[in-house]
Amino acid sequence: MGSTSGHAQWGRELSVSDTPSFDPPEVTDEDIGWVSRLLKLPLDAFCGEDGTDSRQEVLKSMEQMDVAACPGSGKTTLLVAKLAILAEKWPYRTRGICVLSHTNGARNEIETRLGNTTVGRRLLSYPHHIGTIHGFVNEILALPWLRSQGYPIKMIDTNICLQRRWNALPFPTRSSLEKNHHDHSVLAVKSSNFSVGEVSWGKRNVLGTNTPTYCAIRDICRLSTAEGYFCYDEMFMWAGDLMDKVPGVVEVIRQRFPVLFIDEAQDNSEQQSAILHRIFIDGGGTVIRQRFGDENQAIFDSMRGKEATTDRFPGKIKKDLPNSHRFGQMIADLADPLGLIPHGLKGHGPKKTLDSGSPEGRHTIFVFDDDSAVKVLDAYGELLVETFSEPELREKTFTATAVGQIHTPPDEETNHKFPNHIGHYWADYNPELTRQDPKPPTFVQYIFVGMGRAETKGETYPTIEKIAEGILRLTGMAEGGKTLPHRRYSHRHVLELLEEHVHAGGGYKDLIARFVMKRETPTKETWDDHWRGVVREIAETIAGASLSNQEAKEFLAWKQGPDDLASPPVARKNRDNIYRYPNDDPKVHIHVGSIHSVKSETHAATLVMETFWYQHNLDSLTPWLDGSNSGGQSKGVHQQFRLKLHYVAMTRPTHLLCLAMKQSSLEDGNGALDHHAIQKLILRGLQVKRV
Repeated sequence: MGSTSGHAQWGRELSVSDTPSFDPPEVTDEDIGWVSRLLKLPLDAFCGEDGTDSRQEVLKSMEQMDVAACPGSGKTTLLVAKLAILAEKWPYRTRGICVLSHTNGARNEIETRLGNTTVGRRLLSYPHHIGTIHGFVNEILALPWLRSQGYPIKMIDTNICLQRRWNALPFPTRSSLEKNHHDHSVLAVKSSNFSVGEVSWGKRNVLGTNTPTYCAIRDICRLSTAEGYFCYDEMFMWAGDLMDKVPGVVEVIRQRFPVLFIDEAQDNSEQQSAILHRIFIDGGGTVIRQRFGDENQAIFDSMRGKEATTDRFPGKIKKDLPNSHRFGQMIADLADPLGLIPHGLKGHGPKKTLDSGSPEGRHTIFVFDDDSAVKVLDAYGELLVETFSEPELREKTFTATAVGQIHTPPDEETNHKFPNHIGHYWADYNPELTRQDPKPPTFVQYIFVGMGRAETKGETYPTIEKIAEGILRLTGMAEGGKTLPHRRYSHRHVLELLEEHVHAGGGYKDLIARFVMKRETPTKETWDDHWRGVVREIAETIAGASLSNQEAKEFLAWKQGPDDLASPPVARKNRDNIYRYPNDDPKVHIHVGSIHSVKSETHAATLVMETFWYQHNLDSLTPWLDGSNSGGQSKGVHQQFRLKLHYVAMTRPTHLLCLAMKQSSLEDGNGALDHHAIQKLILRGLQVKRV
């Protein structure tokens, strides 16, 4: 696995000395008019009625810039419009635009908004690159570097990779790690010599890197890498290794991508921010970089995310977009105080009034006690039916959500923390299905995740992609199976892999037809009697190897945890996290999840539920809700995170914002409702209803 061949391969790609200088296209008023027509927007969409909208300046600028965009400011539309203009005027055949974000939302938005236009196709192909930060690091740096050194790429999946390494450890090594309070998470590789970094040992010691235990850990990590199994974040380390060992890589990338856009820049972790700064900005010859985001919404992918300290967003060159076109001034006034640095939100939405003639609904606080928490979603459902007409509730674009900060149960339940998590409002809630990019423990759950997302979006592709992802994940579990290249679209990849295998290919198409086109719900009987075998045959055909190991058996099992139910009506309800009201004849579907799961989304209505994180969240935020406090730069780390998270939640809806709060949060010292506290909330435009 030497690196000589890798150096030679990259050396052939680094001849860029003759590349001409870069002159960015100029964006004119005519271009803005053209793209407005292309996107079917009003001609004043980017300049406002009086021509002073700051989005026009952002569209025209081709300098380094950070755009601080409030929720609903039209940031994504603005970015798509700018990309369309640049692509239409782009004169370079081997140099492109790079667009990076945390999810493939930017790419999906371009595909959706630009459809099958010529300019849209240009953006989605060479020399341009649009995708996730992880995808960019993988495709451009880490994977080519690993392949050049002879390492196969079988699977990039942190949980599977770490579990394989843990299971492969000699028993004495695993036992020693457990005695010192370590689990498989200790086995993530931190450097190209397969070190896992500092490992605590005992109360105050550190495991020596030359001890038999540490050497065994390193050997297993080296073997796992040689077999083609990697953790997601290890790709950043391998990308850094390439830049350390092969001079000129950074210059090649900057020549290829002279313009860089970063969407949702506030969510860049320190690891992501540091590597992007090294690739595009550090030293001389930087690219034209424009970052879009909102520092008040920096909530990362989990509460353990490390905020960027390298090249923080926003920088000194900043343009503010304080006008929200999502919601009206009432929601703007309720949410703005929760921003660490309040924008002074201006509510210029929503785009249309309700069928009732009202511009928005009656924003509401539902007050509950321990016995009535399970009735909160019904009370919310009843308000939705009162607020929105039947045609509005049936629209494909209509989405009502109910979210909370904590959506997984704690290790130990305690009464004084009630309600702790979303499950206290709805016992059938399944937190595993709510992740931004869920990797369920079983194949059947991949189907249910896809079905839930398909219902949310009103499209079939989420189910198709999730089924294909499950197939490829199962394929990677085959011992001695083929190494599959990494592809952006899983369904297309599976079709290509099965192109010459008529029987398995037919089974895959039957699988798609049954659960995507016909939207049938899997049952334990049909899974055990038929579909389990079909899925196994598809994966074995692709892998060219047997799937008889324990890992594959567990993935193909029907059992999905405590909510394992065979009855299809109940199973659907429990496995798509959609609360249907009323239960016997649903008129409204409420999508329930964590606040993290809905960031960057827009909904007609949102309910924010009380949960417990060090203390009850909404209870802690009451001074911001009633207008007593504003901003949070002087607050502690926990309160700052709490503010940002609930600011995100409260800025999702267009027409109706609701909160579910404990009765004790609004009581006086004698245990009675504090009418003065309630009056302050009413003056803020909230109605208060007891459940």
